[in-house]
Amino acid sequence: MNYADQRAVESLARNRREVIEMVQNKGIKSTQKLLERAETDLVQRIKQAEGLSGPGKDTFTATQLRATLAQVKDVLRYLVSGMKGEILDRGEEAAKGATRHTIDHLIALDKAFRGTGTQPLSLKEAQMFDAASEGVRSSILRRLASSGTPPARGTEVESPHKAKLGILQRYGVETIKRFEQTLQAGLLGKKSWADMRADIIADSPFLQQAPGFWAKRIVRTEVMGAYNRAGWHATKDADRQLGDMVKILSATFDDRTAADSYAVHGQIRRPDEPFEWWDGLYQHPPNRPNDREIVTPQRISWPISAYLKWRSDDEVMAAWRRQGRKGAPPPRPNMTTVPLARFGA
Repeated sequence: MNYADQRAVESLARNRREVIEMVQNKGIKSTQKLLERAETDLVQRIKQAEGLSGPGKDTFTATQLRATLAQVKDVLRYLVSGMKGEILDRGEEAAKGATRHTIDHLIALDKAFRGTGTQPLSLKEAQMFDAASEGVRSSILRRLASSGTPPARGTEVESPHKAKLGILQRYGVETIKRFEQTLQAGLLGKKSWADMRADIIADSPFLQQAPGFWAKRIVRTEVMGAYNRAGWHATKDADRQLGDMVKILSATFDDRTAADSYAVHGQIRRPDEPFEWWDGLYQHPPNRPNDREIVTPQRISWPISAYLKWRSDDEVMAAWRRQGRKGAPPPRPNMTTVPLARFGA
């Protein structure tokens, strides 16, 4: 098997492994409906893209959409004909059972625009919006609208919080559910943030009257939350196998970076230990709207990169002043629960 074939097979294998996990958490029928919604949406978007560029024209957008559609169809075929209510082969052998036509199609698309044909679906990230498996933490909005309902045993520990009743007044539980479903389909279909923003505005009369940045903030925060939550699950899985994983907070630094991000950048925790910031505890970003932090998975046996070095108290104070805040910032939280001397030893 050549390199291009291998990449295509690996993408299909990953999709099938992750759809099995999704089925285990939400059932075959719900998973099938989500994939069918994504398929219908992708067909419509391909027609629109071809209408703009001409039938069969190779634009990046149209090529990426065709590759995504091919993978969605492959997973649907596997779901309907391959599983039949049972969990079958999880590994690469399952993907090798895909038709040669699908693999050849992905390779051809990848040749037209490198990276479009062999990029796997975001099934794991989409699953993070599923309330059946993630409960009140399936979205940031649902968590804020909850009344501090405790998570399922063994999943995570966070400080209690009061419900943000304004969230329910603006949107309501059913609208939040539609947001989650819309964002799920958007992640699967590789929609842009602008497209997902338009979709959730269509879901909510309130957002249709609100300033445009409200919907943008929801999409940005929720998508970052889904990717970080999926990464957190992956880090916990790796720790079960390796035994020495930690998670490290990594902030983005520019003129928009707030003092709280300077204060927590580089913070180190074991996978199940919550991070700390000035307003409480959280297992993974975002800890507030527009939070741009991500989590870097790290083995204790590896040295810590220079970028993840803690920022100084002077830098925290300078950011605090740029925000126009008075007095002194709160004390720095505990920055690590694992002695630094152990890293790379």
